[in-house]
Amino acid sequence: MADTCCEGARGVDNISGWAGETGTIQPDTGERPVVPTATETAKGLVAEAMSMLGWDHTKLNHTEDAVRRYILTQYPLQGGAPSCREIEEVLGLAGTEVQTILRRLHELDILYLEPGCLEIRLAYPFSSVPTRHVVKFEDWAEAKPVYAQCAVDALGIPFMFSHDLSVASSCAHCSKPVTLEVRNRMIVTHNPAETVVWAGTTRSGPAATSVCPTINFFCSSDHVVAWLQGQADTRGAIISLAEAFYIGKELFEPLRIAESDSTSHSTRNAQTVHAERAALTATSTGSLVAAFLASVCCIGPLVFAALGVGIGGTGLLAGAAGFLKGLLPYRPWFIGLTVLLLGVSFYLACRKPTSACAPGSICALRETTRASRVLLWVVTAIALGLVLAPYWLGV
Repeated sequence: MADTCCEGARGVDNISGWAGETGTIQPDTGERPVVPTATETAKGLVAEAMSMLGWDHTKLNHTEDAVRRYILTQYPLQGGAPSCREIEEVLGLAGTEVQTILRRLHELDILYLEPGCLEIRLAYPFSSVPTRHVVKFEDWAEAKPVYAQCAVDALGIPFMFSHDLSVASSCAHCSKPVTLEVRNRMIVTHNPAETVVWAGTTRSGPAATSVCPTINFFCSSDHVVAWLQGQADTRGAIISLAEAFYIGKELFEPLRIAESDSTSHSTRNAQTVHAERAALTATSTGSLVAAFLASVCCIGPLVFAALGVGIGGTGLLAGAAGFLKGLLPYRPWFIGLTVLLLGVSFYLACRKPTSACAPGSICALRETTRASRVLLWVVTAIALGLVLAPYWLGV
């Protein structure tokens, strides 16, 4: 991850970096799984990274951590970052509170906001903008392909979410495809077999825009050296896949997202959302029916009278006219029922999340959005017009 692979590992000619092991990297043959390997170089890189990162989650309160975890769960489920409004509705927070929290997470380098706005550009290890690293979850049906911020971030995702995945990337020098498959926290296939990672450490501004773009996969160590010839004032080191895998594990496993925060919890909340939407539809429709009955009992008989159908007449129309006239004494009850149903509708549409969505927990995105509330206001206007129809028609 960006600022994570700090002060590179093995030295390369004319490249300065972390004073770790030296020598030639032995490439993986691709014939056996690659597991996280804690060499002295890798451990040194992790220690250096931890000293530079602002990922001190002990500084976050329950609400701030809930926002962080919700954002991370939505990257796989939406294929990108949620909006401020979505965070407000799901966690039941005020807009100003969400803005304050996002700015704080930005300051702690937990996520990065686009300059001048609150749009989330990345939340480590994910990126909202295209990168060369595409991650696809193989055993998570609800998940969508998502961009990883850098090579090490891509290798850290299976430790954050405990899911198998594939990574489709490319050599930063020749653009040749680089692919990996991770199963049970092991890289079971990787192509080319000589793939290595360059852990760039040059920081000339925010880590997201200076360090992250330089942490890439390469076909071989030779391609790293060739690529570096065109880079100015570049610091870092070449590390093996096993070492990069270890760094990803150490950085992102402590930030792991529980299964209840993602798939299973989202499934349970999807059922709740469906039930709430059905209830909202029923109460809104019921309020319109009640409002219609509150007005038709007064207007209906006049319509029939205008058609020459009196209560004393015979036939179907006469019977209908008599029925509507008989509803007139119940008009106050229909008005009361209209108000009650509209009140329930507004409660369902505007209430804050239940305890399952309280600060400190994660829940699925509620589909009772602003559009639903606007539609409810339209229903209310129609119902009010029906209830008051006898008055503005002069009945």
